[in-house]
Amino acid sequence: MRGWWQAAADLVLGVCCPLCGAPGLHACRACVTAIAPDPVLLDVGDISVAVAGVHQGPRREALLAWKVGGAASLDPLMAHHLAAAVVSLIGETSSLALVPVPSTRRSRRERGRDLVTDLAAATARTLVGVGVDAQVRPVLRLRRQTRDQHALSRRERALNVAGSMVAQRAPSGPVVVVDDVLTTGSTLLEAVRALAEAGAFPILGAAAVVTAQAGSSPVASHPDDGLRSR
Repeated sequence: MRGWWQAAADLVLGVCCPLCGAPGLHACRACVTAIAPDPVLLDVGDISVAVAGVHQGPRREALLAWKVGGAASLDPLMAHHLAAAVVSLIGETSSLALVPVPSTRRSRRERGRDLVTDLAAATARTLVGVGVDAQVRPVLRLRRQTRDQHALSRRERALNVAGSMVAQRAPSGPVVVVDDVLTTGSTLLEAVRALAEAGAFPILGAAAVVTAQAGSSPVASHPDDGLRSR
């Protein structure tokens, strides 16, 4: 049944897989299979961070299409990857709060939405579907608007976000901070600091969709397309 209306939608609306152009409303099965989650746990400062894979190959192209290209139809795919990372982090924990890192006004304006909060919401729904009671708690706010981090060094990134966040309240129960891209980890560390200052406990760690390759330059983008990284 699904096949005919996908084909009809493509004919009428011109919609297609945002990765390969095959007819359909979402990423096609072949593209989804090509970028299955491959979670890995990393130590960033004194927190554990789970990522669904490295920012390279088809996974890189998918993230760029979603983040830079505005392909909202990839939300379920990105949520699936982030959920896989969260599950690899939390062990037997069955209930938790997902706290998205706050977006700058510039990012919301460029993307047309709060990308990470929307991602957290989709991820929570995915986790509920596999038996994890996940709630989104967007309690973090920016005290000041930070600089774009695209061209900053590790030290500059840390200075850029230091003290920039505040938690309006401490979410109850186990907490996982979520973001889309892990580069140096400075944003995640600042988010954890703000939550701990507000009394959040326990903070299990953080999760992201992708991480930069070890030894590579910070996660960037297609030439000139301006993918923001953290």
